[in-house]
Amino acid sequence: MRGRDAFARCAFPPLLAFAALAFLAFSPADAQTRDVNFAVVGKHAGYEQVGAGKPKRQYYSFFSEIFLADGTPLGEAVLVRPDGREVQFTDQRAVVGPSRDRILLIRGDRTYGSEAEIDEEWPNGEYVFRYSPPGATAPVSIPVRLGEGRYPEGPQVWLEQNGEQVRFDGVDSMFDLVVRYTPFDSGRPDPREICDDMIFVILRDEENYKVDHSGRPFQGQRFMLYSDTERVIPAAALAPASRYALSVEHAILEDTARASGVPVMSTRAVTTALEIHTLPPLPQIMD
Repeated sequence: MRGRDAFARCAFPPLLAFAALAFLAFSPADAQTRDVNFAVVGKHAGYEQVGAGKPKRQYYSFFSEIFLADGTPLGEAVLVRPDGREVQFTDQRAVVGPSRDRILLIRGDRTYGSEAEIDEEWPNGEYVFRYSPPGATAPVSIPVRLGEGRYPEGPQVWLEQNGEQVRFDGVDSMFDLVVRYTPFDSGRPDPREICDDMIFVILRDEENYKVDHSGRPFQGQRFMLYSDTERVIPAAALAPASRYALSVEHAILEDTARASGVPVMSTRAVTTALEIHTLPPLPQIMD
């Protein structure tokens, strides 16, 4: 399924939409969960690509995110690990700088050199998102399983403008930039029809602010699925004589569920990061 269909793929089936709305209307517990768009827990392998070379794995890391609905006062939540330990989420809405976001976040304290290392620190098994919606009489607990799956291969990335391949240090900010990458061959549709495996393409400026993002699910916007083969970054997102950090992520969703009205997922994801440079502006010629 292509990215243009992604919104429909990660939503209620059309025939169930009316029933779902009626269920929300008559169920106070489920209505309160509209403070959360979706939640994810996962392990991640980071790759680096220099120029046109093959990406090389640099580290493994752990993360968990709760994506909040616009305007919700919800600000506290914990992730319950398989060993019963509780880890507090931090509210990124209060952060000053490029990390500011409408999410609650857990990021592992450090990176790891091997799968064995990260699996020892963050064991596989059932993780539980637990939070108290505003006005609720009891907390919401939503489990999802993070198993012993395999990481996809780190995608190799190349760039095109005007139908031709361009160097990573020779991007022209006057033209749209097409980001291509090796196919996400291990990506699959979701048998539960909650959300298929996804791709994210993000461009950050020198201060680490996002200047272009390919989109997130369950937020009423378009986003990319495993079958997409490119991302077009508009020229308006680029400035001349600038340095950018580009990342391409392939995310396998190991487990998906919908509980208390909230979609949740576990993932093993890989990201290839690389640096690109735009050309200086052309000299002005006086007549």
